[in-house]
Amino acid sequence: MAASSAREAAYQTLWGRIVTMELKPGDPLNDRELAEEMGISRTPVREALIMLNIAHMVTIKPQSGTYVAPIDLKLMRLEQFTRFTLEKEMLFHVHKHCRAEHIAAYRANIEEYIAAASGPDSPLKTSHMMEIDNKFHRLAFEFCGMEENFDYMLASFKHIERLRLFGLMMGETASVPVQHGKIVDALESGNSEALEQALREHLQQYKALVQEARKIHPDYFMEG
Repeated sequence: MAASSAREAAYQTLWGRIVTMELKPGDPLNDRELAEEMGISRTPVREALIMLNIAHMVTIKPQSGTYVAPIDLKLMRLEQFTRFTLEKEMLFHVHKHCRAEHIAAYRANIEEYIAAASGPDSPLKTSHMMEIDNKFHRLAFEFCGMEENFDYMLASFKHIERLRLFGLMMGETASVPVQHGKIVDALESGNSEALEQALREHLQQYKALVQEARKIHPDYFMEG
């Protein structure tokens, strides 16, 4: 494996484990142990950790070690503002040219989420529900032929995704299909004001989630 490929693979692996909270804030990261787990040399792992440090996902403390960084609330707010702004623009485009098949695709996604939420627990259940949730938000971008913009946005976000997954782990699932339903109802009715309000309320749920999460794990968060 080329050095750059090994570094990218290590980065993506660690990024995924941090975002899914498999590696939690404060967990130590030993480059030797990680290299052994991934079957690569220590150099690409070290380089990946440096990249994650630049992305505020990892904290490197001289003479101490390397640790998973807390969720940066300042960066999280910036990410959520960007998400709201872009997604609102996409939904307004869909709103102007909304068709029955668009609504049907949204409704089918909501039903898929409800079925997943009510299904048996499994190690992959949370990540699967997150995937369905992201598919819902990606639909507006798809209908506008701009799905690559959503994929880039999602790949760029780090702290808000960690919080969203943490919320699912805490059992914050019942409100998601309800809020998604309000967005679709507003689309179907052609009410642009209701559409913006429904999206705003849904994406601002993270504020309440932060408050609840900080009560349980205050050490998981930091103000950037």
